[in-house]
Formats: sequence, C-alpha cells, structure tokens
Amino acid sequence: MKRILVSLMTICLVGGLIGGGLFADFSDVETSRDNYFRTGALDLKVSDYLGIEYDDPWVPSFFNVKDAVPCCDKSVFIDLHNQGQGFQIDPYVYLHIKNLECYWVMPKVAYKWINCVDGECVVVPAPVPVPSEGAIGFGLPKPVTEPEFVAECGGIAGEDINGDPVIVPGVGCCYGEGCQLSRHVDVHIEVAGPYATGVHPTSETVPDDDWKAVDLSRFDTDPANGVIKMNELVCNEIELGQIPACNKIWVHIWVHLQDIDEDDLIAQDVLADPDPDDGYIGWFNEAIPSENKWDHWPTNAIQKDGMEFDMAFELLQNRFVAP
Repeated sequence: MKRILVSLMTICLVGGLIGGGLFADFSDVETSRDNYFRTGALDLKVSDYLGIEYDDPWVPSFFNVKDAVPCCDKSVFIDLHNQGQGFQIDPYVYLHIKNLECYWVMPKVAYKWINCVDGECVVVPAPVPVPSEGAIGFGLPKPVTEPEFVAECGGIAGEDINGDPVIVPGVGCCYGEGCQLSRHVDVHIEVAGPYATGVHPTSETVPDDDWKAVDLSRFDTDPANGVIKMNELVCNEIELGQIPACNKIWVHIWVHLQDIDEDDLIAQDVLADPDPDDGYIGWFNEAIPSENKWDHWPTNAIQKDGMEFDMAFELLQNRFVAP
C-alpha cells in the first residue's frame, strides 16, 4: 500500500512540474479593441449676404450688371464655409474665373451695321431678321450706335470750342472681338477670416483690420499700370487662403469699369509701331484738341459690349502649385 501511494505522489509531482513549465510566473495582457481607419470629407458651402448656403449645381450668379457706364463699381460679398472633416492639413480654397465669353448686345436703335474686313470697317445692311434685344455673335455684322461707330471706325466726334469738327481715328472696327471689354474691368479681391462657426460676423460687421487684400501681382501682365484686369485672371487659380473644418471666410470681390484714356492707346501704338510719324500718335498729339471732353473718347468703342464668366470656388486638401 505504501508503494502505491508513493507512486501516485510521484506521478502527480512530475505532472505538476510539466504543467507549471508551460506558463510564466507573472503575466499581463492589454488589448486595444475597436480600432478603425476612416477618411474625412471636404465639403464647401457658398452663401450670399443673406446667409443662404448653396451647393453645386444651385450656386447663383453674384454679378448681374446691366447698362454699366465708365467708372461703374460693383462689389459682392461671398461667404465660404468648410463643412467637412479633417485635421491633418487645413484645406486651401481657390477662386477660378473661367468660361469667359464676350459678345455684342443689340442696341435699341442701331446706327449702323459693320463688318471688319482686312482691318477696315465695312458698312453692311442689317441682317434679317433683326433681333430686338439680346446677344449678337461675332459671326454676324456688328450693330453700333453713332458714338461707338466713330470710336471704332473713325470720324467726327464733335466740335471744339471754335466750332471746328474734331476728327478722331478708329481704334478698330471689331474692338469688342477677342474680349476687349475684359481688358478694361479692374478686379480687386480681399478676404476676412477664417472665423469659427457660430462667432462668424456678417460682412457688414467684419472689422476693417480683418480684411486682407489678395496678392494678384503674379497675374499682372502689365506691371506698369499696377491694376489687375479681368482678362489677366481668367483661367488662373487664385489662392484665397486656408479654411479649417467648421470655419468660414468672407470674400469681397470688387470690379470697376475703367474710362479708357487716349494716352493708353498711344502707349499701345508705340509698342506696336515705334515710328512717331505713323499711326495714331500724330492724330493724338496734333489733331485732337486738348480739351478734357476728348480725353476719353476711345471708351465709346466698348459701348454695348458684354461678357459672361463663371466663378468656381475650389477647396483642395493640398496647396495648388501653378505650372
């Protein structure tokens, strides 16, 4: 009996040694559960001064200008709201002016209809049927009012103080072609913000010091004038800044229709043909009286010219690098 008990104790002891050798004396396990990887989203909302937010394709037009005269100004305030999520990089927002098209607007009473043939003005019969109003394409004769005809094709612009006729040269019978109007619309852009959602003021209450002009100098093709024209901004990406998630910025876009001075055309003529005895220079310096009322007669050349364009606001996660 003693031998049996000793044998059983020996078997248990060996079994215990074998089992105990499979585990460490001390152990601790921590488990990270419910891990996930999820992407964020960029979501840009555009709103007007009323605070109504829009998404494509329902974003309205902001510039609606009819019957503009020289020195006309138009300002719009546009609110951009980043409703997306993300924290690695605050996304950048850009303005892209594109799809600019120019056209002639049918005057109520057309003085003459002209075509441009080898650079010369040719008066033609009015096309049939004659539309009463609306846009006229470049494939048709151009309807012009009397002052526009004189400015584009040349002729008598009026009388000087002595009653003598003032004859001006034409600046080009198809002056509106190639979107000349966009070359005479100045553009200025400034931005305020970003402001966190809920504390964002309206455009009327944004402190003056918060507005910062957007540097457009790299788009300026004529740095001497120091003014940015609409045609210089077309098809360019204009960086407006960064908008953190759940933040907004105000964008103020101001446009101005300039009054074209004859001196501007003198400069253009000098660049095109430096000979002072050829071209417009002699006309400007000698034949046209030095009266203020004749200083801006070339402005008549853009009467009843129109242009349409799109403004796309683009929110990008990384900064756009211009080519």
